[in-house]
Amino acid sequence: MSLSQQALGGVLWATVEKFGGRVLNVLSTIILARILVPEDFGVVAMVAIFFSVANILIDSGFSQALIREDEISEDDKSTTFFINLITALILFIVLWMGAPAISRFFDEPVLLEMTRFMALTPIFFSITIVQRALYSQKINFRTQAIINLISTFLSSGSAITLAFYGFGVWALATQYVLMAFTTSFLFWGLNPWLPNKFFSKDSFNRLYGFGSKLMLSGLMDVFFKEIYKVIIGRIYNTSLLGFYVQAENFRNVVTENLVGILVRVTYPALSKVKGNPDRLKDGYKKILGVISLMIFPAMIGLMIVAEPLVITLIGEKWVKTAPILQLLSLVGLIYHMHVINLNILKVLGRTDLILKLQILKKTGVTIAIVIGLLWGFWGLIIAQVVSSYLALYLNMMYTSKLMNYKKMEQFMDVFPIVRFSIPMAIAVLGINLIGFDFEYVRLIVSIITGVIIYTATCYWMKAQPFKDMVYILRPKFPIFNKIKI
Repeated sequence: MSLSQQALGGVLWATVEKFGGRVLNVLSTIILARILVPEDFGVVAMVAIFFSVANILIDSGFSQALIREDEISEDDKSTTFFINLITALILFIVLWMGAPAISRFFDEPVLLEMTRFMALTPIFFSITIVQRALYSQKINFRTQAIINLISTFLSSGSAITLAFYGFGVWALATQYVLMAFTTSFLFWGLNPWLPNKFFSKDSFNRLYGFGSKLMLSGLMDVFFKEIYKVIIGRIYNTSLLGFYVQAENFRNVVTENLVGILVRVTYPALSKVKGNPDRLKDGYKKILGVISLMIFPAMIGLMIVAEPLVITLIGEKWVKTAPILQLLSLVGLIYHMHVINLNILKVLGRTDLILKLQILKKTGVTIAIVIGLLWGFWGLIIAQVVSSYLALYLNMMYTSKLMNYKKMEQFMDVFPIVRFSIPMAIAVLGINLIGFDFEYVRLIVSIITGVIIYTATCYWMKAQPFKDMVYILRPKFPIFNKIKI
């Protein structure tokens, strides 16, 4: 099987995993949002930063280092396993002992026991790092997709049941812990690997040398991504944080999941051609174009239909989520460009540059947050949008040099794709000016019209990314052979 066929198969199964899991998550969130109140989602979001940081510390960049290896030795696997497990146990103790301080900081008594309960998840996550890396290194996403779907179904079903019987915020906390436990149980059940030794100094030095910079970079990235939730929860109120969290969830359905699929699969695939600059650049350009072709219309459409979407799916009580979602969609518009540029640096082994970039970008984010807070909550959200666009310029800086793919060349390749969305945007805006008795009718008509007009525009204008996407899909889906491009 060729590398491109492996990557395509990986994309398909990663799509099943991400979007299948996301569909289940979205459905459960819709049901939970109708049963629970914004404050419940806000309370869980308050501790999200601690568990996001914990996961980065556990991984320590080891999984990315393993995936990048041509051959993974038993020493590599054993060293990774025990380092991660020890780190997880330390974090469990820190979170358990720090729970009272977390509860006092947010002035939420329920966070004391909830933090201690959720502190189990880093341990579950740590013991499956090796299995995940092995499957990903072999571009085998089928097993991971099945595990993720089963875990999501069981954890979501349990959360809905608990919410229905009045357990409130504990339903969300249980969903989080049960997801981690079930995933861990299934990984070990399907691949009962055991370490053959405790620790290898050589493996540690090699893997940590690559992964440590990714860990520090990831810590900064997660901290500044989650810091908005901390600020909103501490300075404003739990309800407003709940609205913000739901806006993020809607945006992430498209951005982080779609981009995550392609990046997750293309990272091991591109790593195999890292020694061939021409093939690497060509692959990078195609990936960037194809993802932009999907992300741009999705985010522009989301900005237009935000209100009917929120009202239709989670109800009138969440309507304040809509304007937040519209602003966050501006960040989502370029999210894939951030991720793909950084992914190339990982492929080339330049984690030192990733760390340097994170320091530069997060300095800018800090300044933006301080300035934004002068104008309250909305100033904070606008600061997030502005800092994201400034950070993109920095992300492109090193990639343009290492691949001889200049920043202006990237913009010229990508941003003209926005014009394919213009006819769609005009049509959907027109539909939303029409009076509808029901918001769900407005939403359905807008989505169907937008998809048809956008697809027809791409076909008529013979967009190169559209051609690339059709060529990629033809081997697996014969129906695409009927499309003449």
